[in-house]
Amino acid sequence: MICGQLAPDGFTVQVVAPQPADVSACALVLVSGPEAGMFQGIAFPTNTDAATAWVWGFSLVVVSYMFAWAVGAVVNFINGK
Repeated sequence: MICGQLAPDGFTVQVVAPQPADVSACALVLVSGPEAGMFQGIAFPTNTDAATAWVWGFSLVVVSYMFAWAVGAVVNFINGK
């Protein structure tokens, strides 16, 4: 990884002359082709997978509420309230 910075014109990138040992302090980090390969192993969910996860999470809350309401109604009926 190569440390870089924006040029004064704001459009071009200049390479920092003495490369620091730790690139976490760099404003911009340039990644070479072989180094980019390590980022390709990250899998992002598709839109369908994300929508399915959201629907299951939302449905879990709604179904849990309905189940708890039904149990509460039965308990209140038994207690005579």
